[in-house]
Amino acid sequence: MSYVSQTERQLYILSLISESKKGYTVGELQKNLDMVGIEVSKKTIERDIDFISTGNFFVSEEKRGRSTYYIANKFGIENIAFTPSELLSLHFIKELLKSYSALDIGNTAINLIEKIISNLPQPDKAYIDNLSDLLKVKESYTGLEKRLNQEIIATVRNGTELNKKLLIKYHSFNNNEITERKFDPYIIEVYEGCYHLVGYCHLRNSIRDLRISRIKDARILDEPFKRPKNFYESYKRGRFGKLSGEEQIKLVLKFKGEASRYVKEYESAKADMLIEEGDGGLIFEKTTTMTPEIVKWILGFGANATVLEPEALRDEVIEHARGILERYGE
Repeated sequence: MSYVSQTERQLYILSLISESKKGYTVGELQKNLDMVGIEVSKKTIERDIDFISTGNFFVSEEKRGRSTYYIANKFGIENIAFTPSELLSLHFIKELLKSYSALDIGNTAINLIEKIISNLPQPDKAYIDNLSDLLKVKESYTGLEKRLNQEIIATVRNGTELNKKLLIKYHSFNNNEITERKFDPYIIEVYEGCYHLVGYCHLRNSIRDLRISRIKDARILDEPFKRPKNFYESYKRGRFGKLSGEEQIKLVLKFKGEASRYVKEYESAKADMLIEEGDGGLIFEKTTTMTPEIVKWILGFGANATVLEPEALRDEVIEHARGILERYGE
């Protein structure tokens, strides 16, 4: 039996009834699913059709004798008229997606936009071609995924969708060790061009953020978990950068001069609170976890950044500064 997720199964059913002019009965759908190795009951198929019908797919029923046939109306691009503003947005999306071409979903999204554009009327296509010379969208900096294991990605997605715990082997960046851990996969996140898995780590007894490319092995356990409501918003507030650390800290920094203006304009989203001082200085406060990224970020501001809290971080920055001075002194 081929394993497919509920979403994949529903999309397969939708594609079947969309391509048939006469439609399918539940029994015929079940036979078609069996042929590709998807074994499900008629009740499950009926529930899938009910779910599909709640969307914008306009699945209709037609009685023929004692049988009920299901038909999905097909809609093509010719049914849609785009305004100049919408054509501009299509071009924008196409250019923006280039930053995510290394991800499977990003590449699929690019192909989808290209498919839409290729089916536009000739005047609309000419308008978008002209936009290529008039509107440039700089690709966002993203950490390119170069070692993605598609089998691991599929396992992680299935565990997330089915609300099943995972048993994974993870190569940690912070300590350069591989550990085995149970993990409740709450969500998959695309963060700065990379796949991240956010959920509850039973090894660390806390919500953690794991980069999926660093997962070396993963399998689904027959152990369900319950996803907390609204956990993501509070989790996002505690993140500083790409890495997640073990120790939670209250980070308090003071910036001055050009660094103060720069942080206020370009890095304010990193802070929980910014306090402007009368001398032009800026106090930066954030509750987060300690990672090497924070040290590098602070050092990047040179003498225009001072660590006020925590003391251990202040000492670490001092040691780095001494090392830099000694190296240049040599």
